[in-house]
Amino acid sequence: MRTVVRFIVLLTAAGWLMTASGADIERLELHQKADVVQHHLRFVGNLRAQAKREGIIVSTPQLYVYHADRGAAWHLQGFRRGFERELALIHSRNRRERSMVRIDRLLERTQTPDGQAFVEADLPPADIYLLLYRSADCEQCAQVETTLNDWLQTQPELDAVWFDVWLDGQDGS
Repeated sequence: MRTVVRFIVLLTAAGWLMTASGADIERLELHQKADVVQHHLRFVGNLRAQAKREGIIVSTPQLYVYHADRGAAWHLQGFRRGFERELALIHSRNRRERSMVRIDRLLERTQTPDGQAFVEADLPPADIYLLLYRSADCEQCAQVETTLNDWLQTQPELDAVWFDVWLDGQDGS
């Protein structure tokens, strides 16, 4: 009898854990256009500032975060331990980043895996938009991805659209 009760409790707990999931995440894949990648490689100077203000992507990872109204929220270059706490604060308080590239400028430089354009009008509705620029064999990209995914799993009320934007033609499959 105790075994049956334990089994029922275990099944109930497992069912609760499965329904208590994190954010609703729609993950999409894009590729930076090859001519844009080549053009960005010619830039010199303060590349961190250019990445934030102009969307000049030379190194990965680069994470861009936008609010539901597509207003700029936050930019992260590389990996920084604990960045998810800063992201949570920015999102919960709806803080704005004044000197950050607009989402439409980033999207116009990308294409879908089959070569089609992806524009701002194609964005599905969401509470938060995440664009993670990455490349193959990028250790920090994997760290950002894991940390970001862990944070999203703690946000059950959030509808997120996450773009993996590949710089080197790789894909996530």
